[in-house]
Amino acid sequence: MGGHIKNGGKYLHHVQVFASLAETQQAMRFRVVIDHDVKKITFQNGIPSSVEDLIKVFKQAFSITTDIGLQYKDTDFDDFFTLTSTSDLKDKDTLKVLHVPPGIIMTTVPQKHSHDSSDVSSVDERLSVDSQDNLIPCPPVTERQNQWPAVFPIPTFSYNTEMALRQGNEKFLKDGTPLTSPSVKSDILERLAEAMFSYTAYPNDPQRAAVAQALIEKHPCLREPGSFNGCYGWQQSLKYKCANYRCKLKAHGNPELLINTLKHKQEGDRKPAKNIKKPRKSEVNYLPPHPAGETDETLESVRLELIAASKTNDSGQTINDMMSRTYSCRRREVVGQSLQVAEFKERWPALFDPEQINEEFRRCNTIPLESTFICHLDKHMPKFLELFSSKGGAVGQRMKSVLIELIKDPKASLEKKRDVTLRCLIEYMGESVQDLISDYHRTPECEVHEDLKSQSMRIYICQQPDAMGIIIDGTPVLTGLGNMTRACCLLFGLTYALNLDYPPKLAKTFEVFQRLFVGLDTLQPKPSSKYINLKNKLLS
Repeated sequence: MGGHIKNGGKYLHHVQVFASLAETQQAMRFRVVIDHDVKKITFQNGIPSSVEDLIKVFKQAFSITTDIGLQYKDTDFDDFFTLTSTSDLKDKDTLKVLHVPPGIIMTTVPQKHSHDSSDVSSVDERLSVDSQDNLIPCPPVTERQNQWPAVFPIPTFSYNTEMALRQGNEKFLKDGTPLTSPSVKSDILERLAEAMFSYTAYPNDPQRAAVAQALIEKHPCLREPGSFNGCYGWQQSLKYKCANYRCKLKAHGNPELLINTLKHKQEGDRKPAKNIKKPRKSEVNYLPPHPAGETDETLESVRLELIAASKTNDSGQTINDMMSRTYSCRRREVVGQSLQVAEFKERWPALFDPEQINEEFRRCNTIPLESTFICHLDKHMPKFLELFSSKGGAVGQRMKSVLIELIKDPKASLEKKRDVTLRCLIEYMGESVQDLISDYHRTPECEVHEDLKSQSMRIYICQQPDAMGIIIDGTPVLTGLGNMTRACCLLFGLTYALNLDYPPKLAKTFEVFQRLFVGLDTLQPKPSSKYINLKNKLLS
């Protein structure tokens, strides 16, 4: 006690310093907007001193592999501003993550972790993130990292354009005068074309309309007075600007665009509009460039190593790393060369494994396959069974002969319910189960393979002995599958991995798989009337 009184001045000074440190190192929470997702991040011991370090923390915390920038919402102006100093931030501020648009090639190579004390590898000790997404392994780095967003994020334009838009919005709100500056329009279209290309090289009409609508909602001064929806002119301008932007990138060798040039087409297809190769099932990474530093020769050597690793049952992680590294090489073969399935299986045996089909789907579409497919199937299954039970006519009779299995066994397993639901779904969509599934009883699997040699795409199910697999172009590509639901899911994944068209007689069933079960192609125009009718009944 006496010591404290004697050195009271120094003690008080230390208390003030510690109090000051505690104040500067207090926990800070931020609301984070990433595309159309909203998350929360908490810094337990204060935020980094520089914006660059803060960006590194955000990239690691949210598994972001592309270059990003940060904006913060200013309470005085109620608008987002570029973050230039972390001292501008306060607890519970809103931050927006902006993906820096790629120039030409957006691939990166895996970076070695440094043990430098300034590295953010200890980020887990400094912050906590309220998101279950961080429990999912980050997908392999490919050209694009995100699907087309539900609400298109309008990017930040040049400084001059942003100033003009701010003044234009203020004037429009006062007297309704629109902004009609040619230089502003040119900069906006160029920047929007870049942003759209970061999601897809060939945006369709609904996507362009969504971008134009988002533009005039954010900047009302750009609304067109004579347009029926206020943005039709912007839609048309975006159509031509995106085409011009593709021409620029084509000159730099982008493979997704080069494949459609006349000199890269075969003799009989050398017409501008003939046999255009572009995403038709909402593929995100349809034909990406090689990873930085890789060539056809280096990737061919990796492919040969991959074949050897497959034969020696090498570790799954090693195979997965090599499969990720050679994704661009594989896509050039399936898209550009259209190899037969048997030949492709010889060249890429590691792909024909359930785990790698799931990973290939993630590389192509940025989302997991089986977990997404089954989650949505389970979500809609009660409503499905209700619809199927009430269906009348000849279709209803065929479905009732399948549903009887669940009526006889009220305690049927979840797997059995899923299988029955999928069989009934095929019939409900006006298609035939026999066009997708071949059932056998007391038939050896080798005889089944021989019997299905002429089939282009088929799932076979054998009983006594039990066996299940997938046939494509007469070639057995998967065997030993556990249940029909998984077989349907993996077959759907193979249509993406091998760039296959849906079977014409099962197009509506596969449309449900694509749109409803994995959530792809939500803006693709003209869904079938059968699908629209089904979705309306599910949501009613």
